[in-house]
Amino acid sequence: MTFILDIISTNSDTAIKLSEIVITSILGFSVLGATIIYNRTQNNIAKHRLQKELFSEFNKRYDKLNDDLEAITQFESMEMLMDQKPDEYKLLRYKLNDYFNLCAEEYYWYKNERIDLDLWKSWEAGMNSWYNNHRIIREAWQEEYNRFGQEAFYLKEGEQFFLGYNTKK
Repeated sequence: MTFILDIISTNSDTAIKLSEIVITSILGFSVLGATIIYNRTQNNIAKHRLQKELFSEFNKRYDKLNDDLEAITQFESMEMLMDQKPDEYKLLRYKLNDYFNLCAEEYYWYKNERIDLDLWKSWEAGMNSWYNNHRIIREAWQEEYNRFGQEAFYLKEGEQFFLGYNTKK
């Protein structure tokens, strides 16, 4: 250690250059650290803002569908709905498709980490409540899934957002 100090003290130019390097390095690392912290904070803010926007949009869309879902689930099957409400059948069928698309979009954004696990679990529980408690929802989902396939709903092989649905049917 004294050898290094002797060299530095005998050569003042070297001492100045070494101190400049140390100070510059410390400042550089400080700025880098501050930049990393700032970027992480901004990314978190942006992620939360997007999640809030998705939450608000999806809840508004669900609110618009809720009365139609209630009306649809008064019927045991799609056939019964068609027989008893022939004039409304097509519109109500479209509303079911809108609901399935909403479920698929929520799942898509969850898989892409734009919706956190707590929010997804809440939505998933609601989706599965409709699915598990109403035969007509299960029937319509099976028809849609069989007609359009998993890709139409952002699902990969073996994935499903209705937990009770068996993709092997």
